[in-house]
Amino acid sequence: MINSESINPWIDRAKKVTFETRPFINGNYCSSTSSDVFQTENPANKTRLATFADGDATDIDKAVSIARKVFHQEWRHLAPEQRKTLLLAVANKIEAERETLALLDCLEMGMPISMGLEQVDGAVDFLRYNAELTDKIYSEVAPADSSSTLAMTIKQPRGVIGVISPWNFPLLTAMVAIAPALATGNTLVIKPSEQAPSSLLKLAEIACNAGLPDGVLNVVPGRGISAGAALANHMDVDKLHFTGSTTVGRKLMTYAGQSNAKPVMLEMGGKSPQIVFEDAVDIKDLGASLAQSAFYNTGQLCVARTRLIVHENIKEQILDSVHQETKNVFTIGNPLDEKTTFGPIANQQQYERVCSYLNLGKNEGANLQTLSTSGIPPECGYFLQPTIFDNANNAMRICQEEIFGPILSVISFKTDDEAIHLANDVNYGLAATAWTRDLGRSRRLARDLEVGSLEIRAATGGGATPNALTEEPFGASGHGAVGGRRGLEPYMRLKAVQIITD
Repeated sequence: MINSESINPWIDRAKKVTFETRPFINGNYCSSTSSDVFQTENPANKTRLATFADGDATDIDKAVSIARKVFHQEWRHLAPEQRKTLLLAVANKIEAERETLALLDCLEMGMPISMGLEQVDGAVDFLRYNAELTDKIYSEVAPADSSSTLAMTIKQPRGVIGVISPWNFPLLTAMVAIAPALATGNTLVIKPSEQAPSSLLKLAEIACNAGLPDGVLNVVPGRGISAGAALANHMDVDKLHFTGSTTVGRKLMTYAGQSNAKPVMLEMGGKSPQIVFEDAVDIKDLGASLAQSAFYNTGQLCVARTRLIVHENIKEQILDSVHQETKNVFTIGNPLDEKTTFGPIANQQQYERVCSYLNLGKNEGANLQTLSTSGIPPECGYFLQPTIFDNANNAMRICQEEIFGPILSVISFKTDDEAIHLANDVNYGLAATAWTRDLGRSRRLARDLEVGSLEIRAATGGGATPNALTEEPFGASGHGAVGGRRGLEPYMRLKAVQIITD
């Protein structure tokens, strides 16, 4: 019998991985001043991966000082075309190292390797998109007496941007802040999640090797209570970008206000709905799309559509389709197997949190249904099968609170007004999908659904590239424009200038 592991090149490569555990500051890895450490774990088999220095306030201060120096002396003065050329070179180098970056995230947070490769590709595309915008940032000339006055509103980089990024898509989510910040002429200090810091440390190394000036992109690994708090409290950080939980985001706003009142850009939690109207029941591959929207990356996705709001006349038919298609869409197994599309929960704490919601949903009276995936979950690791809670109602905690796991709550409705009310009746407003063929209804949904990103679909395929669209969350999901040309604006200051002559 052939051992499948012996013919899997990713398993062989994983055995040879070495982790760089020091901060990356001013173009090099350097020793941390902190004596504290934290450890990373492979959630697929619970093995320890590496021990990292837990960056402290001194490490953060060093990184910020370097970022400030290179901002003033070099980076902000580069012509837009020069920055564009450098960022495109960085994108090319990231693409060349895609397998290394994907493997690091696969090992540290359990993302299937095939998904990890897609994540790197998405990061490269987003960086290239923003690089191409670098030389398309225009100031405005205001009306004035042209014989004596030149009146302008000019756009300038803010300075040093602090980024605190999450563990669920370690590389791609950080790139959502990195790319526009660099394109507009800022320098960065990044605190990656302590669950999965390695891909961002490697990214900084790759960027410097591709020609990005030393000190433009700095990465300090550490825990939230140490490096994260130090970055948010730093008096010389001009803006903070955070992606993560609503609870932590609110704390960071307090830290920012107590320090130098720096603006904070937040993408926080979500409890996104997908609404299925009666006329959508026959859309091809609808069940597969609903399952994918809820359970992609094991449900560890801020925009996961974890509330299925479905018309009561078609609910059973839709649920049968989701049950059947989940097995076709997802294969559970070793994340290093390219056939795997459904990995483990990323860490023990999150695994226990998701399990607590399984018990909570049953206690609240919802009907628990475990869905089947193809494949066999490994015996060791934080693996859970996708789950549906049928007969839920919007007052239940499982329908109101972000779980960040493979749990889908099903709520039925009778009228369009009820569907819209249910969709909006949460604290969050990150994303939504509605399924209907009715154009008039679509226009009303576009107006009334309170989310930053909305898809109204009569088909499962197609759609524009997400890079070109700008969105901003509602409610407890945060604030700040992301994506598209307007996604550059949060990283720039507006300055009114008048040049007046005789």
